[in-house]
Amino acid sequence: MKPLTLIRSSSALRVAPVALLLVFAYYATDLGDDLRIDPLGYSATVVDAVLRNLLPVAFAVASSLAAWEARKLGVADIWRLGAVRSRYTIAAQHLTPVIALAWSLLILPTVCALVQTQTAPDLPGITLLAFGLVLCVAHGVVGFAAGAAIRHIAVVPIIAVTDFLAVGWSTGLETPWPRHLSGLFAGKMMFGELPTAAGLVAPLMLAVGSAVAVALLWTPVSRWLRGAIAGALVFACAFGSFSLVSNWSYIGPRSTGHGSIACAGQSPRICLPEARAERISALAEEAEATLETLRRAGLPAEPTSLTDTSLSLRYPEPSTEDDWTVPLGVGEATGTVRYQIAREVVRFECAPPATGPARQVYYWVSSKVGQADTYLRRLSSEPDFTPQERSRLQERVGKVLRLSEAQQMDWYETTVSEACEEDGNTT
Repeated sequence: MKPLTLIRSSSALRVAPVALLLVFAYYATDLGDDLRIDPLGYSATVVDAVLRNLLPVAFAVASSLAAWEARKLGVADIWRLGAVRSRYTIAAQHLTPVIALAWSLLILPTVCALVQTQTAPDLPGITLLAFGLVLCVAHGVVGFAAGAAIRHIAVVPIIAVTDFLAVGWSTGLETPWPRHLSGLFAGKMMFGELPTAAGLVAPLMLAVGSAVAVALLWTPVSRWLRGAIAGALVFACAFGSFSLVSNWSYIGPRSTGHGSIACAGQSPRICLPEARAERISALAEEAEATLETLRRAGLPAEPTSLTDTSLSLRYPEPSTEDDWTVPLGVGEATGTVRYQIAREVVRFECAPPATGPARQVYYWVSSKVGQADTYLRRLSSEPDFTPQERSRLQERVGKVLRLSEAQQMDWYETTVSEACEEDGNTT
């Protein structure tokens, strides 16, 4: 059959306007909330937002239209042409328009989302999109096999609803493992994150293994042999994929470090997502001025690097004496860079330190860099920080600030020690 004739006769052509209209209507409403997150130039964050919302739709379209095409071929007795063309050739020809439509339901919104967020595609984002496209093919093959085996018209809506609900509702189940086999990744993809190899392999193993198994049912060998092989393959893939994810929690494991970063400066070296590279110079100046102020106060503020926390949001790297992890991006956006850096200079030997002494230390060091009000605003959100507590804190630390630099450092070291000599709470 000629390509144009095949397209004109395909159910995908007639369903395409409705499917695309619904997808873009959803894109303009619910999907907008997920796209408000700043991707920091990392396209996987954008692609993941699209896939988490639209994969169930694409799967349902692929499987149900594939079942329709297979049923249509069965009713027309096309399978009798097997002597001229193999069943695989016929299936591939009629699946092509269906898969193309399912792919367009993912690719077009992804392109729009990347343009909207002004994010350039990168390898992690392309990897996630390719993952979704492969799953669409697998769902289409399984749907085609179901339509070929069951020629009743009811098979089409049943497959569409079942596929949509099985995938879409998996993230709402209390049992974690079904969501990890559906292809949907719970939890937003943070900067630099990707699912681990096991996170990608598990749903692919189940879906692609099932597709290959149903395709094997058309091989020209004994019915019992091909049935046994197909059944064994499905069981092996299902057991293997379940074994990979059975112990995972709600959010599956993620690998990190895939985002592009930019670093500049020496002692300290400032590292940010590459999308914020133009801000490094200004941040470096403010950081150096802040560290110099802290050193004049007698504090050991000599880090070799300052790394923005956005580089490891889900799995934060704790600051060390030489390498500090600081919310530089948040600090710049809120005008609190000096406060964020000043907090990192404080080192308690216990966790958590006692509330009273810790608050005094943090307020003192915030005052040293001129951002005492920033720390007070932070404390105002804590229920036990009453106006009376605020006045006492300002009075105590105010007296310390009027002492000599040497006396202030003696007070600082004593108060830091006291914070670990009594039971503490949050600071």
